[in-house]
Amino acid sequence: MEPTEFGPDRYGRSFADVYDRWYPADGATGAAVEVLSALAPEGAAVLELGVGTGRLALPLAAAGCAVTGMDASAEMLDALAAKDPGGTVARVHGDVATAGDWPDGPFDLVVAAFNLLLNLADQAAQARCVRSAADALAPGGHLVVETAAPALPDRREQRLDVRHVDATSVVLIATDADPASGTVLGQHVELVDGGPVRLRPWRVCACTPADVDRWAAAAGLELVARRWAWDAPAALDAADAPVGVYRRPG
Repeated sequence: MEPTEFGPDRYGRSFADVYDRWYPADGATGAAVEVLSALAPEGAAVLELGVGTGRLALPLAAAGCAVTGMDASAEMLDALAAKDPGGTVARVHGDVATAGDWPDGPFDLVVAAFNLLLNLADQAAQARCVRSAADALAPGGHLVVETAAPALPDRREQRLDVRHVDATSVVLIATDADPASGTVLGQHVELVDGGPVRLRPWRVCACTPADVDRWAAAAGLELVARRWAWDAPAALDAADAPVGVYRRPG
């Protein structure tokens, strides 16, 4: 898979070397592992999409699940391998929007957490990902999808915000939000004392829980639970709740 400007590997190439430092595991991570473990008891086959450096995959493997992690970024998979010398998580290099890249199933649980769906090129790619996830599930298996749709302005807006400042470095975030396309183009601009300027580009495409509901239903899945956050259950009719749990009948 050749890297492209905003191809499926772009996010990983931009952030793999700083991901664990800039986005360390937190309370939400622990809550997510708890929710997912309840759906995937010991021995269950689990596939995490956009596995990254293994924030969820490694504790799920430690709990006894047979975990496969898929990511379009070789850099992210290398970072995972460095943290997992025993190979407790099987690694697959592939694009989740390309059905032919998926590992052989079936899986008892497929997970698309954090910003995985948003990093796909467009809603057609997001829908293909959900379709492939449904196809990969064993009967009775679950798909868990988290959406964190960016708040788009009423009109196109360009902004520059400060993410981090310390004695030796500054990180700025430049964004170009376009409501017409539903996308946000961004750059994390890293300035380090004595070093060159580092640009870390990214691009996200908005999708809503309702979009995921529609794609999941079209793929034959049934909605069985919602959550406002990993540690906060929601009613099934809470249409804006960003975490959805879907089940393949059987």
